[in-house]
Amino acid sequence: MTRIYGIFIILAVLAGVGYGVYYYYNDTQARIATLRENNAKLETVNKQVTVEFEQYRNNVKEEIENFKAELEKQQQLNNELNTNLKKVQEANKEIAKLLANTDIIKNSLANPKASEEKINEQVDLFFGAINCATRNDCVQPTR
Repeated sequence: MTRIYGIFIILAVLAGVGYGVYYYYNDTQARIATLRENNAKLETVNKQVTVEFEQYRNNVKEEIENFKAELEKQQQLNNELNTNLKKVQEANKEIAKLLANTDIIKNSLANPKASEEKINEQVDLFFGAINCATRNDCVQPTR
């Protein structure tokens, strides 16, 4: 009888160990299945994020290139404005020299008709230049 009880105890222990192994195996398989599903979801999200990041990076590169092009264009316009400013400053110096060497009152008294014509001609040129600068229909002859 002790032998039978001993065998039952051994069988009970083996059954308990077997059930524990079976439970551990099923639990591990369930975890592995959950981990596979999560891994698949993460891979999908990772691919989406990678694609979106690449699109964002391409957009940023394009914006940088556009900014560089605009910067170069602005630099060219600044250079052109500086060149034109120097030309105008030189022309102003010439006009100042001419005015310093010209006695308008003496010339007007000597030949009023010629002085009037010359002044009117210069005023017309001046307003023509303003017209050319502010409109597209420039009819002023270039020098």
